[in-house]
Amino acid sequence: MKQLLLSVLVIIAVSQYFWREWSAEPETQEKLDQVALPDYQIKQLTQVTFNQDGNRETQLKAENLEYYQELEFTYFQHPEYVLYSDNQESNWVLTANESGIYDNRHLELEGDVLVKATESTDWLNEIKVSRLNMDLTEHTINSKAKVQATGNKLLVSGKGLQGNLKTKEFELTQNVQATYLVK
Repeated sequence: MKQLLLSVLVIIAVSQYFWREWSAEPETQEKLDQVALPDYQIKQLTQVTFNQDGNRETQLKAENLEYYQELEFTYFQHPEYVLYSDNQESNWVLTANESGIYDNRHLELEGDVLVKATESTDWLNEIKVSRLNMDLTEHTINSKAKVQATGNKLLVSGKGLQGNLKTKEFELTQNVQATYLVK
């Protein structure tokens, strides 16, 4: 009789344990589903930021924006970033298939990334890469992907890039090949 009672108690305890585990799973799944949903979305976004003197610093256009507050992440489809110089001329236009901003400072562009100078120079007018990271405060860029860059008289390719859009200094880090065109 004691064995039967002990067996029943063990079965009840084990079934209680599994019942609690199985009933707790939907709550966890529900919370994960809520984190995966954006807090808000904006279609056809245009945003302009200004410095303390009231001059334009940047302009952002995107087909779609999704903001995830809990993840501290903003996602853009087909973004176009325009960076302005101190004299209010746009220096660079960055476009991509998609991008994300982390910590309100780190921009990651992905898919057919194009960095284009708005003023033609002999040195560098355009950079093409599949993936690019940018510090939005310092305007520094870097990539580990294959890079193609062009100027009026220069074609450069390589792997890996480090640069500064403010100072217009760029370095390809590996397998660099350059062709100077005489016109």
